[in-house]
Amino acid sequence: MVPVVANAMRNTSARTLHSSSLTTSRVSPLRLERSLVYRKRRLLHTLSRIHSASQDDEQKTSDEGSSDRISQTLADLDALLGVEEEKETENSSDEGLVEQTEVGIAPSVIQAMAEAEAERAKNEEGLPKNVNDSIGRIVEQARKLSNENKETGTAGEEAMRKEFEQLLTVLTSPRGIDPEEIKEMKEKVFGTQTFFVTEILPTAEFDQGILVRGNFRGKREEKFEEICNKIQELYGEKFVVRMIEEREVQMEGDVEARVSLQVIPTESAINPPPAGWQRGLSFVLIGLTLATSLQLGVTANVGLLPKETLLWLANPENINSDILPPGLENFDPLPFLESSMKVGGAALIPQLAHEIGHAVASIILGIKTGPSYLIPNGQLGTFGSITQIKGLAKNKKDLFDFAAAGLVGGGVASLALFIAGLVASQAGGGADAGLVPVPVQLFQGSLFLGSICKFVLGSDAISGTNVFVSPLLIGGWCGLVTTSLNALPVGTLDGGRTMISAYGKTALAFTSLASYIGLGLGILGNALALPFGLYVLICQREGERRIQNEVTEVDDARKTIALAIAAIAVCILLPGIPDPTQIALDSGTFL
Repeated sequence: MVPVVANAMRNTSARTLHSSSLTTSRVSPLRLERSLVYRKRRLLHTLSRIHSASQDDEQKTSDEGSSDRISQTLADLDALLGVEEEKETENSSDEGLVEQTEVGIAPSVIQAMAEAEAERAKNEEGLPKNVNDSIGRIVEQARKLSNENKETGTAGEEAMRKEFEQLLTVLTSPRGIDPEEIKEMKEKVFGTQTFFVTEILPTAEFDQGILVRGNFRGKREEKFEEICNKIQELYGEKFVVRMIEEREVQMEGDVEARVSLQVIPTESAINPPPAGWQRGLSFVLIGLTLATSLQLGVTANVGLLPKETLLWLANPENINSDILPPGLENFDPLPFLESSMKVGGAALIPQLAHEIGHAVASIILGIKTGPSYLIPNGQLGTFGSITQIKGLAKNKKDLFDFAAAGLVGGGVASLALFIAGLVASQAGGGADAGLVPVPVQLFQGSLFLGSICKFVLGSDAISGTNVFVSPLLIGGWCGLVTTSLNALPVGTLDGGRTMISAYGKTALAFTSLASYIGLGLGILGNALALPFGLYVLICQREGERRIQNEVTEVDDARKTIALAIAAIAVCILLPGIPDPTQIALDSGTFL
């Protein structure tokens, strides 16, 4: 096999170099740069076939299968080196020309390749330096073999084979973990007493690390903890071990998903600390949320303005006017601003409670989080926040408790404000008692909340155009709606985290689809459906994956709570049914 491969490679290399020298003027650095990455990717498959073919042929030189493999290998090598397949003709004058012509690489080609490779290295990460060095040495060996006139080139062939094997080892080694460390793990961590390894692959979920497939030798939770302890004893905090489910590789007939392990470098498993611009963005969003909350308060208190001022503002022609609106000559703005700030502040209290819930849970559970990014919204004050998990939750239970803590904190605060506002609104007193006139259409935004308000305040109280309610009621209403939006079982929203913890990825995919359909049709959230749906699609659509043990299930109580959270959220977000009588009166027609 070795002489055959050597001769064939000599001819291939000769054709390659001859083709390069003849087409120097037609090869641009840009074309070379684009082809380098593609050729390097194909190199792994070519080297593997060369290695296996050489071993097979040493045992049986006349094997027909080996000859076919050699032909395929040489064809791949031609494609790898950029040599197009030549059509066979009756006159093989080109082959004779190659054999009789002294072959050399044109200097301009070498220079163009070097410039393209240097430019590519600047713009992208590329392959590791030892891989590039090995490729360079292999090309040099091929050049030397192509210039040999003798059929015997054993020393050169052996050197090239060693380079091939060394490069093959480098390319197949998982990034971030040294092969010696993997060998040590197999000997000292995995084994017949903990986890019998059947296959080790690079992990696709993280940039670095290995996927270890095999079988547990005992109860999974106990053996997983034992493996984690052994890894920590050997390497300290250098690596993190995850236990995952692989449903895509589940064997036919198996009821449960395949359980495998991941060994990941800590620096890859844990997100880096937030950069300065991220903290700056967090403060900017806080300022914008304060502004939108104040905007909500101003909008809610528009009814306190004089009637002639409202009529003047309702005329589009007066929007850009510099004239002072009528009715404001003797208007005292202090009560208006004070009431606006009360509404805006009440709308922020549930979000503050939500963040406190996450903070307390992260401290108790040991979950590292990044800064919260508040999402401003003029209709509610805020859509909630994006709270990223920087580390790993130990298991599904911890992730569930972390997500539920934020929902419970915001929900309890919102409910308290809502009840207090109902009591204050029921007492009456109008603007003199600090109540705010809001349009009656507000109570049609939620079927559930509107029905409660109608029952407590009475049908007569909400039969007019405006209804006087307490700022606390407005803050509680907005808080309950915001909490319900974030409780939807979608992506990395808190509702999505509780759903994936309780029922897994498949259930989350189904509930996410249902939630998207509800938001898209306006069934959930009414006028808020479109902006919130876009926000989720852009920022929160992917499910949470930062769980160290994603196999052990949560208890039945948490599964029930997850369903209750989703059900309550849907009830609050369902819009109310307009009153036919009110529609007829508003439109001037009678049904």
